[in-house]
Amino acid sequence: MPRVVGTMLPPEVKSAFDGNDLESQMGLGYVVVTVDEDGSPRSSMLSAGEILALDDVTLRLALWPDTNTGRNLADRGSFLLCYVGRGVVCYVRGTAHKLHHKGQMEVEAFEIEVISTEDDQHPGLPTNKTITFDCVGIEEATLLKEWRARLSWLRDPEA
Repeated sequence: MPRVVGTMLPPEVKSAFDGNDLESQMGLGYVVVTVDEDGSPRSSMLSAGEILALDDVTLRLALWPDTNTGRNLADRGSFLLCYVGRGVVCYVRGTAHKLHHKGQMEVEAFEIEVISTEDDQHPGLPTNKTITFDCVGIEEATLLKEWRARLSWLRDPEA
């Protein structure tokens, strides 16, 4: 059963989304859960190229425009990130606020204020894998370049 461990991003989560060493994040997917209009949960998968940890209590997201996830975050603000790594399962709960920007990126941007983090490790049953994806039809170098541009922009979307 998950247990609340604090109100700040754990070091593993902060490090995974600090925008550095994106090569090590290539192929890793992270589940985000929002709430639909009818109250049902909606999951989506994001990559490290779409999530940026600004500090211990703030994440920023860059989503494709006109998605259910973006609508849910804008309308209800409830956010849950499921981070799974080797030996680590962490849930980050937060509240989303839409970022208004000058439109240099074709994305919807959100800032997430971390409310709580939960640890869901089970003694004797450590996780050893997470969701992964392959690059098909796009070179990893091209994707990394796009990620770097998006994360750089997320640091200062008003620039």
